[in-house]
Amino acid sequence: MLFLGLVLVLELGLAVRADGLTDDEVLYIPAGYLQLTASDFHVNPTAPPLASTLAALGLLGAPIHVPEPRPEEAEIAWAYRFVHEANDPATVIARSRAPVVALTLGLCLLVWVWARQSHGPAAGLLALTLAVFHPSLLAHGHLATTDLPAAFLILLGSWAFWRWSRFPAAWSALLVGACIGLAAATRLTAWFLVPSLAIVAAFEWRRPQAAVRNRRSLALLILAVCLVAPVAIWGAYGFHYAPAPGLSVAQPPAERLSIPGQLVAVALRQHALPEAYLEGVRYQLEHVRQGHTAYLLGWRSKTGWWFYFLVALVVKNTPGFLVAVVAAAVLAVRSRTTRDPAVPSSTAHWIVPAAVIFVSASASSVQIGERYILPVYPFLILFAAATLSPLLKMARARWLVVGVLVLHTVPSVWAAPGGYLSYFNALAGGRLGAHRVLLDSNLDWGQDLPRLAEWMRLHGIASVDLAYHGSDNPDRFGIRHEDLPGSHLYPEGPFRASSEGFLAISPNLLFGLVSRVGSRYADLRDRPPDDRAGVFFIFRVAGEGALAKSPSTR
Repeated sequence: MLFLGLVLVLELGLAVRADGLTDDEVLYIPAGYLQLTASDFHVNPTAPPLASTLAALGLLGAPIHVPEPRPEEAEIAWAYRFVHEANDPATVIARSRAPVVALTLGLCLLVWVWARQSHGPAAGLLALTLAVFHPSLLAHGHLATTDLPAAFLILLGSWAFWRWSRFPAAWSALLVGACIGLAAATRLTAWFLVPSLAIVAAFEWRRPQAAVRNRRSLALLILAVCLVAPVAIWGAYGFHYAPAPGLSVAQPPAERLSIPGQLVAVALRQHALPEAYLEGVRYQLEHVRQGHTAYLLGWRSKTGWWFYFLVALVVKNTPGFLVAVVAAAVLAVRSRTTRDPAVPSSTAHWIVPAAVIFVSASASSVQIGERYILPVYPFLILFAAATLSPLLKMARARWLVVGVLVLHTVPSVWAAPGGYLSYFNALAGGRLGAHRVLLDSNLDWGQDLPRLAEWMRLHGIASVDLAYHGSDNPDRFGIRHEDLPGSHLYPEGPFRASSEGFLAISPNLLFGLVSRVGSRYADLRDRPPDDRAGVFFIFRVAGEGALAKSPSTR
C-alpha cells in the first residue's frame, strides 16, 4: 500500500508541473481566494464555492496580490489578471492544485479502506491499484476544479451510509448529512447522492436486521441529513446570505424563468439558502434547459445524445479497467442466484450511485466532458475489485486478474508524458485519433501550451502562428507567436512573422467546437497534420499560407 501511495504522489506531482492552466481553473482559483480571505462570493456565483475555497487554502502564506477591478470589467478578465499579471502564475497554479492532490490521496485511501473492510485485504489492494493508475482520476486529481472534490465527498457520503447500515451510530448519520451538504456545496450534481442512498435503502430493506428497518435509527438518519446538510451549505458560504457586503445577485424577470427556476425564486425570497448558491441552482437549471454545444463522433448538438457518456466511458478508460468491469458484471450475474438476500452485500452501495449518476448525466443536455461522470469510477473500481479478488485464490483464474492489472497500469504509465487529461485508448485511435470521437475537456482544456513549448524547443522552431483555445498564456512558456483567431483571454501581441511557417491549432478550434471561428479552419480538417505537439495540430505552410492575417480576423 505504501508503495502505491508513493507512486500516486509521484504521478500527481509530475502532472501538476506538466499541465498548463485549464479553462475552469482560471476562474476558480481567484474566486476561491476571495471567498476564503474576504467572504466575497460574487466572482463566480454560478458554481458552489467549496472546491475553489479548498484550492485557495494552498495560497495561504504566499505573497498574493488582489488586483483592483477595472470599470465594467468582466469577472473572467479580472480573474485572468489575478493569475497571470498580479501574481506569479506558476506559483499560484501549483499551490492551488496542492489541496486537490491531497483529496485525491484521500479518495484512493478511502477506496482501499472500503474494499478492505467489505471484502478483505486482497480486494483492498486490487481496488487501490485500479484507482492509483486510473487516467481520469489522475487527470482531474491534480486540477483546482470541482470534479475530484465532488467525487471524493460523494464516495465518502456513500461509505458513511454503508457504515451506518451495518452499525447504526450517531457519528455515521451525521457524517452522511455533512457529506451530502458538503458535496452539494462543491457541485450541484452531487444532489443525486440523495436518491441514490434512498434506492440503496430500499435494497437494504430486504435484510431482516437492516438498520433501515429500525424506525428510530432511520428517523435519526433522515433528521441528521435534513439538519446537517443545509448547515454545511451555509457553512461553505461563511453563513453569509449575500454574495458580498452590499451586493446582490441580479435576478431575471420571473416570467422568463422555468417552473424549477420560479421555485428557486421562492427559496430566494425566503432566504432558505445563501443567495449565491440559489443563483447557481437557477443558472444551472436554465443552462440545462437551453443546452450546450457538444461534440461526439464528428456531430455537434446543443441537446446531447443518450449515449454520449457511454462512448466516453468506453474510449477514456484503459483496456484493463474495461475488462475488469465487464468480467465483474458477468461474475456478479452468475453468482446472484446463489446469494442469500439476508447476507449483507456492498454491491448495491456501489452499483446504485454509479448508475444514478451515469443515467442522470446521460439525460442532461449539458455534455461537455467525461468529468461529469468522474464520481462513477470509484464505485466501479470497488465493484470490480471486490468481485474479482476471489479469483486470486484460484491458480488458473488469477491470471485474469494479473492480465487486467497489466492492461490497466501499462497504458496509464505510457500516457503520463502526454498528460492524463487527453488519454484515449486504442478504440479511439489513442490521443492522436481522439478528435474523431470527443473534444472539449475530454481532450483539449487549454492545458497543453507547455507541450507546445517543448515541441518548439526540440525542433528548433523560433515562432508559430497560434490558434489557441484556453485560459493560459503562451508568453509564460516562452512561446513566440502570432495570434490567429481563437478563444483565449491573454492580450494579443504585435505581429511576429513565423519564418518557419508553422501553424499550431487547438483541436476545439480546428474541428468547429467554437462556433464563431468554426468555419475559419474548415479547409484544414481533412488535411493530415505535419506533426502534433500535445493536443495541438501542427501544419507547415509556405510563407503566411492559407491563413494569412487580415484586419477582419484580428
